[in-house]
Parts: sequence; C-alpha cells; structure tokens
Amino acid sequence: MEKPDSNAGRPLIPTLAWLAVLFLSIILAGLPRFDLPWLVYLLVTLLIIGVELFFVDAIWRKGRKELYLGWKKFTGYALPVFYFVHALPRVTWEKAGLIGDGRATFLFVVTAIATAMGGLVFFIASRPSSLAAFGVIGADEVGDRALRKRRGKERQAAGHRRNFLLVILEWVDALAWAAIAVLIVNIFIFQLYVVPTESMVPAFLVGDRPFTLKLAVGPRIPLTEWRLPILRLPRRGDIVTIANPRYPENHGVDLKKYASQLVYMLSFTTVNLDSTLPDGTPKSDPLVKRLTGVPGDRLMMVDDQLYVRRQGDADYSPVKEPWARTDLWKEGEPLRSKIQALPMDEKTRAFLTEVDRVKNSADPAALGATMAADLAKAEASLARIGPSTLAAWNARQLSRAPSNVAARRDEAIAAAAKGENPFATQGAGSEDLPLALAAASDKAVAKALVAYAEGARKAAATPASDAYERGSRVLALLIKANLLARVEEDLTLLAASSPIEAFGSDPLLTKLNGEAERYYYYLLRFYDSRNFPAFPSKDGYLGPTQYFAMGDNRYNSLDFRFREAVPRPRPLDPADPVPLVYSSLMDPFPLEREFIEGTALFRIWPFARFGKIE
Repeated sequence: MEKPDSNAGRPLIPTLAWLAVLFLSIILAGLPRFDLPWLVYLLVTLLIIGVELFFVDAIWRKGRKELYLGWKKFTGYALPVFYFVHALPRVTWEKAGLIGDGRATFLFVVTAIATAMGGLVFFIASRPSSLAAFGVIGADEVGDRALRKRRGKERQAAGHRRNFLLVILEWVDALAWAAIAVLIVNIFIFQLYVVPTESMVPAFLVGDRPFTLKLAVGPRIPLTEWRLPILRLPRRGDIVTIANPRYPENHGVDLKKYASQLVYMLSFTTVNLDSTLPDGTPKSDPLVKRLTGVPGDRLMMVDDQLYVRRQGDADYSPVKEPWARTDLWKEGEPLRSKIQALPMDEKTRAFLTEVDRVKNSADPAALGATMAADLAKAEASLARIGPSTLAAWNARQLSRAPSNVAARRDEAIAAAAKGENPFATQGAGSEDLPLALAAASDKAVAKALVAYAEGARKAAATPASDAYERGSRVLALLIKANLLARVEEDLTLLAASSPIEAFGSDPLLTKLNGEAERYYYYLLRFYDSRNFPAFPSKDGYLGPTQYFAMGDNRYNSLDFRFREAVPRPRPLDPADPVPLVYSSLMDPFPLEREFIEGTALFRIWPFARFGKIE
C-alpha cells in the first residue's frame, strides 16, 4: 500500500507520547482499593491505548491512509471518555477516605496532562497540512480556507450519493460533537433552565426559561472541587441559579447532573433526567432565587420589610427591594391572569394590616398585667369548683357537649402527667373548654395553667433586642392572653354550674374565639412568610463566601428562610420559659458561594416575555 509522504509523521510522535502518558497514568493511579470504578477506568484506558496502537500501525506502518479520518475522530471521542473514566476511581477513593487532598490533586493533574496531550494530538491531526499529507484534502487547499470549504461540500455530496450508511454516520458524528460542545458550554459558559414554581413571580412565571451566565461566577471543573476564577462577585439583587444545598453534593450526583444537563440542552430543555429524588418525590434543583444578603450582612425581616445591619452599623436599615412582591393581586390583568396561585387578595391584606396594627400598638407590660389579673380570676374560680360541683356538671352537661371535649380533656391530663404543658403545646389552636375541664379535674393541669401565665409575665418583663423579637413576643402574649381569658371565662361558667349552651352563647367567649381564630390563621399561614429573626445570629454576620437568597414572591417561596420542607415545633418567643409552640418551617441558613451556578440575565422563552430581567 502507498505510504504517506515524509511530512505526514508530525502527528505520530505526539501520539506515541500521549499513549505513553496514558499507560503511565495507570501506574500512577495506584490501587488503594480494587473496585468497579478502577476496573472500568483500567479497561477503558487499555481499550483506548489498544485502538490507538492499531491505528498507528495501520496508518504509519502499513500506509492505510483511508483510516486517518477514523483515527482522528476516535481520538476526539476518546478525550472526554478518558477524562470521566479516570475521574471515577479518584472521586470514589476520595469519598471513601482512602486518599487525601494531596493525592486527589495529583491524580487530577495526571488526568489534566493526559487529556491536554490528547487534545494536542487531535489539534495537530486536524491541521490542514496533516490532512493534506494523508490525502484527505488537496495540497492546494492547505492555505485556502474558502477552497477547503467548497471542496469539502463537494466531497460530502459525492460520498452521500455513493453510500447511504456514510450519511447516517456523519449525522451521528455531528450529533456527538454537538453533544460534547453543548456539555462544555453548559458547564462553563451559559445554561438554560425551566422555572418550575411561582416563587419568583413576577420576574418568572412557571415555564419561563432564563438565560443564565455561568462563566462570571467561576464554574466548577467537572468532578472536582476546584473552580475557575470568579470574574464578578454576586451582588444584592442578582437573580442566580443555585445547586440546591438541601440535596447531597458529591461526584456521583455531579456525574448524573452532567448527563442530565447534556440531554436537557440537546432536547431544548424538554427532557430532564434528574427531576426526581430516589423516593420518587420531585427534585427542586437547580433553584432560581434573588440574592438579598451578601457577605458582611446580618438580616432580619419584620412584617414584609427586610432589614440589614452591616458590621460597624449602629442599627438595622431597611433594604430597598423593588423586586419583592406580596400583593400580587395588585398586578395588571395581563400578568395576574397568568399567575396560578395568588397568596392573598385585598381582603387578606386588610386583615394583615389590622393584625399588624394590633400587634404594633400593644404594650407587653400591659398584656402581662392583664394575664396576671385573669390568672387570679381563674384560680378563684378553680377554688369554687369542688369535686361534687364538677361531677354534677359532667353528669348533666358533658354528654351534651361536642363529642371531642372529653377526649381533649383526657389528652391534656395525660400530657400534664408526662411533664408537658398542654396550654403551650396546643398553641394558638387550643380549644379552651377541654383545657378548663382538665384544669378543674387535675391539679397537674391547674399548675400548668399557672406556669403558662407566669411564663408570659416573665417574657413581658424582658426587653426586646430588636423589632423581630418584639413582634414575636407581642404576638405570643396576645395569643396567650386570649387563651387564658377564654379558659378563665369557662371556669367562671363552670363554677356557676352553667349549662353547656351558655358556653356557646357567651358574648365574651364569642369575641375571644373570633380573635383566637384570627391569631391562629395569621400565625400558621402568614407569620413565617413575612418575618424571620436576626440572621446569622445576634452577634454574627454572613461570612466572606456566604449569601442569602429569597424568592420575589415572598408568600410562596421555599427559599433560604426554610432549610427543610417538613414543619417542626418552634417556640414563638424563646424568652418565655413556657413558650407558645407552633408548627414552623423557619430555619434560616446561608447560601455558600460554591452552590451559585450562574446569574440569570434575561428570559429567552416564551417569546412574548423575552427580555432583560429586572
């Protein structure tokens, strides 16, 4: 067979050097543990070396120039494959603690050198002079790009007429290279996302696709802990895409994520392979949120207003947030009609305004004094309710009471026997009559009532350190005072042996029950959505790499105010030794910069909403 001319040897020496480095990488990898990732790496690397040697022998020794393009394509595909398979044992051993940071860095350097040398081989093999030396293009095409392009189309058309299989292979080859290019762009430069929720209304509606620039925030090198240099630090007000820190972050997760991103981009964001957790629940990853806190901040939110205190500041200052939304019902009709769920309407806003008015005008000391007076009345009524009076009332009235009264009474007695305070643990939704009957029936419950009121009195006398603490304390006192007043009125009616109908028609109880319902609704539905305590803490600030992120739609956003999606019992006022407890998601946590994947610049879809993000 005809051998290539003397100028065709240029790719050979770099190729042999690259193969030597690939073989050396096997030795340098070591074997801390024999496992499947190492075996995959070994077999794939040996396969790459074997196929490369076959091409070297066929092309340079036997002169089979027709294999040159096949060799070049194989070399190009081998590079990303080698990078990922060589990373498999390294990340597995590192995760298992079998190698330290130094060894992991060394192995990555080996990977990078081997991949770079393969890239050099591919670059040399793709040069016009190398292609001409093997007859892929004519000698007159080496210095004429336009001529190469024109004759390339002619050769492609002629090949398609001769061989339909060649057409298929070229399409496969084009798609493969497009996939590789998309993955590189996706990881390092920009990415498209689909917004799955309404947490960022009106900036994003469900189904909007933001264009996210990744290069500026220092994208992470795949399957490593290292990042490219940051070109621009994130700022307050930036909308960012975030790798959800609630989910485990490891190289196995990353590998699945990169594969998913590849399919996601090639399918024009229509197919997401990484959309569910192992248990089948939807996976919220990545997140799209607004940065509201930056390094050096201490944040607090009170009644929808975000406040910030910087190191050295004497006090908190309001943060101007033109992007924040709570009253979406005020938006214009074109946008409002596209919002799936409006968290509130005009009537609800009026309700919140009234609660804020009551809360902000209340005096903790006065509430404490009122509770002390109501406790004294309750104790006097308890003293008048003897065993015979209670037994007679139970015999005549209890069977006519709502069916759950006796059961709730027994639950309160059982809770007190275990050392719990049923008045505090039942919170704002407490039913007063069962608690009153329990206090009249059991001394432990009666003591719990005293402790409940005394805890509020001590909290009322404790100065608040900031606006959030004052607001939560006043709200807790209002709720506690309401329940104590209801229980006191119930005990007064019990001491008078009033019929069960009197409890439902009593004007004071009717008024107090209406207040209780409003407080209960406010606390469980809105309080945590529009308030959070000083964060990071009363004496701390966000660190140099820490941020805080929230959704613009504040009443419908599971953001960094809430670490988990499962509510837990939370004391409303920790200064109260017997605090009112409510079900809450509140648990602010910082966003580490390493989880920020990019900055959303504009909406790319739908076309009707195409434009820059404000």
